[in-house]
Amino acid sequence: MKKITYLLLFLFTISMSAQDIILTTNNEEISSKVEEIHIETISYKKSDNLSGPSYHIKKSDVSKITFENGKVETFHAVAPANSGDISLMETKAFLIENIEKYGYEHNSHLKKGYKATFEGDYLRLSVMNKKGTKAINSMLYDFENVYAYKNIDKRKKDQAYLNIFVPFLKNEKKNKWDKIKLVMSVDGHDHAESILNAFKHYTELLKEQSKKPGQKF
Repeated sequence: MKKITYLLLFLFTISMSAQDIILTTNNEEISSKVEEIHIETISYKKSDNLSGPSYHIKKSDVSKITFENGKVETFHAVAPANSGDISLMETKAFLIENIEKYGYEHNSHLKKGYKATFEGDYLRLSVMNKKGTKAINSMLYDFENVYAYKNIDKRKKDQAYLNIFVPFLKNEKKNKWDKIKLVMSVDGHDHAESILNAFKHYTELLKEQSKKPGQKF
């Protein structure tokens, strides 16, 4: 009987420790299981009621999340406070410059860089050869309708990966779009955060641009 009691106590202790901790900007800790990190909000379930409803909190109200595996994700209120006055053209120019300078194809050992161009408001990313003189492949992305921005995957030696679920033009003749996971390698954790924040700001600008006159949301 004692063995069963100890076992139940052990399992309960594990379940209580296996949780994500959301730290708000007011230093409030929320014990949770994070479900999804969206452009503007974070959805989660309370750790003591994982089968219950999902809750949402603004990313601007979150300081950091300490995940159950020990990984820490910090958040910075960039778009509303720091980039609100940056125009669409300035954001495009920033993305082109920084993607071409710090980004490259994620599965390339030779660090094949990108050529970034905009066709209207669509972003075309062309993977270049080793010399950077010829495009190996090219894809057109629609960043107005991003499905999800995932956490930056920060690795050793200041390397990082951006993970973005975004529509891409699958068939140009039929104007057929499909969903893809864009994984971009970036040199420098800070550069990765800057590029990701610029992408998010770009998405917000496009959504604001597409609103009808008088439409608030």
